[in-house]
Amino acid sequence: MFELSSPKDDDLYIPTVGEWSRDKHYFLMRYIDAFTTSMKNKKWRGLHYIDLFAGAGIEKLKSSQKLDWGSPMIAAKAPHPFDRLHLCEKNKRTYNALKSRVDQIKPDSQILYGDANKKIHEIVEEIPQRTLSLAFLDPYGLHLDYETLRVLSNIRADLIIFFPDHIDALRNWEHNYLDNPDSNLDRCLGPGTNWRSLLNEAPTQRRAEVLRNLYVDQLKKQLGYTEFEYERISFKGHPLYVLIFCSRHKIAAKLWRGISGKKPNGQRTWPF
Repeated sequence: MFELSSPKDDDLYIPTVGEWSRDKHYFLMRYIDAFTTSMKNKKWRGLHYIDLFAGAGIEKLKSSQKLDWGSPMIAAKAPHPFDRLHLCEKNKRTYNALKSRVDQIKPDSQILYGDANKKIHEIVEEIPQRTLSLAFLDPYGLHLDYETLRVLSNIRADLIIFFPDHIDALRNWEHNYLDNPDSNLDRCLGPGTNWRSLLNEAPTQRRAEVLRNLYVDQLKKQLGYTEFEYERISFKGHPLYVLIFCSRHKIAAKLWRGISGKKPNGQRTWPF
């Protein structure tokens, strides 16, 4: 895996995030390295990186107060570079910091200000035919609409999706989403999932699994993704969310299994 020296305070805006943010970026960095290394000499006309909830590019970890690279800067600094980055950020202050940082490294990047669910068409239109993309989809909660994934499915892209089952869906479904037919959970899961009945009937300890299976079934049956891998992210023993990797190619899933075998704490797991 390529390594990056720690970022320095550049006097631009730096948001504070939870310590667990480092874990998802660990897996992202490892996959970017494997993806760009293995695909750089293949048939594709180019490799593109998509980040719909990009953040500022540098983050401060809440507990340790250490600075860490955000996902767009990890992608911008890949040793085997992407041909182009496609980034979106909704918060104006965050967007300004992101643009200033990325412009110094990849000035030809597409960097959009606004809601990713509304800007997705502009991004997809900028992805040339016969290219391969990696999309890192890391919303702050249940803010990635299923319809956005439907648009994204029209291009060739591997997806790494932040799915906030515990920190949003299971925390809010009874009090905030159950009686709202246009809730964040409905927009995230897409039409026809019948999630209300399924969650009501499921034992408490199985509800996270039920949600994940519903989501994956939508991606599989409606959008044509065939390969799925999962990485549970927890903090101090408490499950927070799951990273869902999905692709239409077995080689991509094999790459993910290879990079995810070594965990952020150094422990290894082996596929069987």
